[in-house]
Amino acid sequence: MELATLKGNNAKLTAALLESTANVKQWKQQLAAYQEEAERLHKRVTELECVSSQANAVHTHKTELNQTIQELESMLKKKEEEIERLKQETNSARELQAQRDFLTQKLKEVEIRIKDLEGQLSDLEQRLEKSQNEQEAIRNNLKTLLEILDGKIFELTELRDTMAKLIECS
Repeated sequence: MELATLKGNNAKLTAALLESTANVKQWKQQLAAYQEEAERLHKRVTELECVSSQANAVHTHKTELNQTIQELESMLKKKEEEIERLKQETNSARELQAQRDFLTQKLKEVEIRIKDLEGQLSDLEQRLEKSQNEQEAIRNNLKTLLEILDGKIFELTELRDTMAKLIECS
């Protein structure tokens, strides 16, 4: 009986051992499958990290491009403002050019008028000099005439004095 019990226990232990062996094989297969899955997932994580780093690089590059675009838009706005300022300066320059042309024309007219006046002044100076020369000649003639008259008056005065003496003596 003990032998039968031992045989029964042995059979049970053998069955349990076989079942345990089957379970171990199944667990090994599951473990291998899990290891394969873990390795596949590890590769996928590595790929995703690589893609993520590339995405981060793309995101960084996109951020840099957006910043560059903003800088270029800012520069474009400044250039447009400068163009507008230059257009206004060009219009001012045109107005100044028109004023300069007008003033240049006026200056030419004034220069012509000055030349005419200088010519008239030169004529007047010549006439004045001629007139002064004539006046000087007239003065000289008058001085000479006055000297002659003084001499004649002196002679007449002597003649009157002589006649007065003659009348008194007579």
